[in-house]
Amino acid sequence: MNKKGRITKLLGGFYYVTAENGEVYETRARGIFRHQKRKPVVGDYVELLIDEGDRLNSVEEILHRKNSLLRPPVANVDQILLFIPTANPKYNLYLVDKMLAYYEQQNVRIVPVVSKWDLDPEKAEALRSIYEASGYHVMHLSEKDDESVTKLEAMLFEKTTVLSGVSGSGKTTFLNRVLNLDLETGTVSEKTNRGKHTTRHTEIFTGEKGMYLFDTPGFSSIEIDSIASADLDAHFREFAPFIQSCKFQDCRHVKEPGCAVRAAYERGDIAASRFENYLRFYDELVEKENGKWR
Repeated sequence: MNKKGRITKLLGGFYYVTAENGEVYETRARGIFRHQKRKPVVGDYVELLIDEGDRLNSVEEILHRKNSLLRPPVANVDQILLFIPTANPKYNLYLVDKMLAYYEQQNVRIVPVVSKWDLDPEKAEALRSIYEASGYHVMHLSEKDDESVTKLEAMLFEKTTVLSGVSGSGKTTFLNRVLNLDLETGTVSEKTNRGKHTTRHTEIFTGEKGMYLFDTPGFSSIEIDSIASADLDAHFREFAPFIQSCKFQDCRHVKEPGCAVRAAYERGDIAASRFENYLRFYDELVEKENGKWR
């Protein structure tokens, strides 16, 4: 018997698929996917073969994807809430900007969320200013501010949303509060000031008004090798108003004369942290690209 459904959890090599009738099936993926170098991920809409005997149900086909992410490995996403903790653990803008550059490749809305606002409101306001000036609609979140939770929750209705960010940034706490769950939340190591991983798998949780939420393992690093160094500037949306004014069409905004992007940074029209991280990423990508041809 064949059914259609959506993968809502991957755990221990088993895919848990919620069918159109709401029933959940434990399945394995067909071996042919491995030979085709394809892999089902959480969020995929799939076709199932339901075995009426003793054999395991199987995912027979992956249906059309609107988009797919590698970090975290999920599909058919409408928006990403990227949690940036003000403190405990302290934000890492190098990592945040790398995640934003990666997500800019996808067909998905990106919303930075400055979390733990109450721990350092001054720093939190500075973070919001950086990313609003960079062209993002920035939200803030504080456990002590019910209104901030309500406003963020209102963005989730009729959407499939990924909660992304470092461990301890407040993703699971927010999920627990919005969906009235009791999932284990991250703690922060006193020695390293880094969040300890508590979410060890990717899972979709459903809420009212068509809400689908991915809780994902916290990240501590990310590579953006899929971006060519020559295209990196297109992943910094605040560069767009200035790029056409650069003296050279192939300007990389590093040391070229007549660079309008660098001039905007020097005037303060582009945040220092953003431009400096762009230069770091550009150097890293060029080094890796040169290494491929040795």
